[in-house]
Amino acid sequence: MFEKNVHKILSELKEDDSVLDVGGWFRPFNRANWVVDVMPYGTKGAGGVLGAQKEYFTQKTYIQRDLCAREPLPFPDKTFDFVICSHTLEDVRDPLFLCSEIIRVGKRGYIETPSLEAELAFGTEARNYAGYFHHRWLIQIQKNKLTFIFKPHFIHGRWKYHFPASYGRRLTEKERVQWLFWENSFNYEERPRIECSALMCQIEDFVRVKRAYPPWRYKIELLREYAKKLRDSVFQSTRRYSPQEELHTSMDLKEMFTNSDG
Repeated sequence: MFEKNVHKILSELKEDDSVLDVGGWFRPFNRANWVVDVMPYGTKGAGGVLGAQKEYFTQKTYIQRDLCAREPLPFPDKTFDFVICSHTLEDVRDPLFLCSEIIRVGKRGYIETPSLEAELAFGTEARNYAGYFHHRWLIQIQKNKLTFIFKPHFIHGRWKYHFPASYGRRLTEKERVQWLFWENSFNYEERPRIECSALMCQIEDFVRVKRAYPPWRYKIELLREYAKKLRDSVFQSTRRYSPQEELHTSMDLKEMFTNSDG
């Protein structure tokens, strides 16, 4: 979680506020009275802790539950004064359902996810792929809305669909994340892409506008694509037969010679 926002949340919480941390196993928010995560209590805190050293939750208020199971959170409506969900929504199969549950059980809260820049950069986690290997979603947070886009595999292939490692290394702590403080409710949606080409264009445009690559590289790529189309066009025009035509021709000749022998 972005460190400045940790201090902001702590400064605004009252001592008697009830706080829930959704998906807080790796680095729990110690001010939380309750935690829900798929991993067991005994292994919590692998990434350290957030906030005060005092741990407000206990083993009894730590609920081990698979957030991908699409089961309602075990709390009545508006139980919590504040709900934290940091770096969890990008992991789960159905983040829309989890968003609805966060709104149902909470009065206000905080959501944080990786930024698109971090998720599309080589070197964020490893040098041979973009972003984090276990994340299912690219997420955009704008105003009071979260938009989920399925994370496609093609971003790891061609250079124009991801940022180079050098770009990723220059990202600040603040640029690697995005967040939303919400009250009462927030909006969320999945933006499905039926055609791969549309998503390719969207991601290419996002990478291009960040100027991670020099303009001449895009010009060379455009020339290469034009040359390929030209070669394909020439090849198609000079072909005598298509494979299907050749098959029919072979069958016609066989039938003709069979008939002549008869």
